[in-house]
Amino acid sequence: MVDVERYQRVGRHLLDVSPNPYETKRLYPYPPLWAPFEAGAEWLSRHGFGSFAIDVKLPVLFADLLIVTALVAAGRAGRAPPAAAWIYAAHPVSVLVTGFHGQFDSIALLFVLLSLDALARRRRDASALLLAAAIGTKSFPVLLVPFLAFAGAAPRGKALRYTVLATVPVALLLLPFALADLPALRRELLAYSGIADFGWTGFVRGVTWLTTGDLARSEARFWPVASVASKTLFLAAWGALVLATRRGWLSFTPARASLVTFVAFNVFYGALSAQYLLWVVPLAVLWPGRALVSHAAAATVGLVGFYLFLAPGVLLAEPLAGASALWAGRLWVVGTGATLLVSVAWLVGLVREGHAAARAATA
Repeated sequence: MVDVERYQRVGRHLLDVSPNPYETKRLYPYPPLWAPFEAGAEWLSRHGFGSFAIDVKLPVLFADLLIVTALVAAGRAGRAPPAAAWIYAAHPVSVLVTGFHGQFDSIALLFVLLSLDALARRRRDASALLLAAAIGTKSFPVLLVPFLAFAGAAPRGKALRYTVLATVPVALLLLPFALADLPALRRELLAYSGIADFGWTGFVRGVTWLTTGDLARSEARFWPVASVASKTLFLAAWGALVLATRRGWLSFTPARASLVTFVAFNVFYGALSAQYLLWVVPLAVLWPGRALVSHAAAATVGLVGFYLFLAPGVLLAEPLAGASALWAGRLWVVGTGATLLVSVAWLVGLVREGHAAARAATA
């Protein structure tokens, strides 16, 4: 459980050394809001209230419970299918990433869902502040700002207000750390480029291992060309999506635009950590269908293989060896490739749907 061990090291640093998590080295590539949970879990474990590994997962599990609650409420209000909450609760990717892995993406995704719900109820300021909470927990929801800011053909003034409310609170949270140690903040928060466990770089890594027996390191610094290519490809694709929606070439609801953005990230960004596969799930359950099922099946195969082969301690107490480890590795590679293929097909279908909606709106 490498991530949980890193959380504990940060928690110890916060309690014993400094309240600045960015003074650690390659341990805290997140915005500030997660740090108090790490410190709190370490404090609880020191005072005999459970173990750190359990305590640090409690807010994540609670966030998952709140996602289910939010989906139930959305279903009752007619903004989600009645089964959406149950599909998310039983979704294997959610169970694996939140319950076993312990990554906290579900907290940010909860705020994303609440932000979209507030926007659907025309509470734009509340939506922007909830999106700020999501960005302050993990930075990836910042990708949604242009789609939500201009939702409902909002004029530039309203879009600017939304953007300010969604981003300035995060900047203010980061300001004390920037004043205290700007190089540390830049190193920890801005230099992180992902992990080549999934995505197209992860697939290349896996296929190379299958064909040569050599398993390369997963950190982005060992994939410098692929890392630059990942950022370039995704930013170009994301910019094209923003431009296409602003020009009216594609038409999406805010929730659908959010789903398209996260699916595009899965396609174009090569260095995907395991938890990134969760991003699409709470949005995809709003439109259950073949794409959701296909992604769940492929991602589950990849995640199970990955946890058994490369992350011992997540699913089993002891690492696999021999033929069992080889089969787990094969599952990881096959699942990674299948997830990439499903994501590509899914993205193509979503873009076609958005184009058809845009044409219908101007007919």
